[in-house]
Amino acid sequence: RAHAIDSQTPDDDGRTTATTTMAMATMVRCGVHAVRGGAARRRRGGAVDARAGAEASSATTTSSFGAVDGMSAETCEGLKRALAEDLTHLFDAKGIDAALYASDVSFTDPLTKYDSFAGYKFNIDMLREVFKPTYTMHDIYQTGPWEISTRWTMVMGLPAFPFMWKPTLTFTGLSIMGIDPETTKVKTHVDTWDSIENQKHLSPEGVAEVLKQIFDFSQTPALETPGYTVMKKFADYEVRKYDSYLVAETGPGVDVREMKDGAPTKMDPQAAGQSFNSLAGYIFGKANEGGAKMEMTTPVFTNSGRMQFVLSKDKYESVDKLPASTSAAVELKEESGGMFIAKKFSGIATDEAANDVEKQLRKFAARDGLQTSGPAALAQYNDPFTNPLLRRNEIIIPVSNFEM
Repeated sequence: RAHAIDSQTPDDDGRTTATTTMAMATMVRCGVHAVRGGAARRRRGGAVDARAGAEASSATTTSSFGAVDGMSAETCEGLKRALAEDLTHLFDAKGIDAALYASDVSFTDPLTKYDSFAGYKFNIDMLREVFKPTYTMHDIYQTGPWEISTRWTMVMGLPAFPFMWKPTLTFTGLSIMGIDPETTKVKTHVDTWDSIENQKHLSPEGVAEVLKQIFDFSQTPALETPGYTVMKKFADYEVRKYDSYLVAETGPGVDVREMKDGAPTKMDPQAAGQSFNSLAGYIFGKANEGGAKMEMTTPVFTNSGRMQFVLSKDKYESVDKLPASTSAAVELKEESGGMFIAKKFSGIATDEAANDVEKQLRKFAARDGLQTSGPAALAQYNDPFTNPLLRRNEIIIPVSNFEM
């Protein structure tokens, strides 16, 4: 994979062996990936079985060129660097570099198919103009003798008219690129999505996935919220990587890690009211030094006996820059973020609803081999006056063993 390599490493005699180290590392990353590519893709999960068609297509392309030994380590590294740089411009004004792709490159994903670079570029330009996507590449690695794959996340919006509820579409998956051995240009490009099994062009499952996301009417207020990246979006849930964020929390000394798995995610109504009032007093300036009034944020997190209000990290950056609390009931802290699984639901977040979603999420985690590492939390994004059908509620649970 494309990770940094130390330029110099001392051997047993103290001598510098930069060239040897680089060569060995490159062989491991390129040569070994070429041998183990298929198995590696299967371990990464997400629409695994459904990628058989894409792999077969790549294998056919490779064999048709008559390449048996595969690309050299130098070619592999050069292509990975070039493609990684090129894909940073996938949806910006510069765009992708035509020199890296065959003029008759074939592109296929669950909804679209093109058999030329012109068609490929048309699709990219259309997505950029209509959906304003953001693309994040997490990794790039060799997966076959003449095949390079990338793992990515893409988030897209829809035009305000006629989509007045402003849905957001999120996809994660693999791009499997077959390389022409004679020109070292991308000859085939197959995209797969983690959220579906049937990856074939015009897959009914793919159409249903897009429609499901378009007609998700839940609303997220335009307020500051903890940042996260969706690492994998499955049909049932998401795996997210959260940035660190600041909170005001009821119950000094309460640590989420000390609370047991399975503890109720909803608070007792009376305790919730008291906690809400304590936190509101802090952010509205009645219980902080200097009487600072803070901007509203979202969501409100609850777990059993604790409640958290998110505080603006854009403004305060760290806990020591926050106005000190003058209430013994409010503690200021920084949550470290990390990997979480999350499942969204709408409606009123009753005890029964929250517990049902938590049970489902834990079942999915067990099914997919993910180890939960802490209690579940309920995240509520909307005020009590929002139509229950439009509310965004989520259960999130930390996990310790997620791998791409």
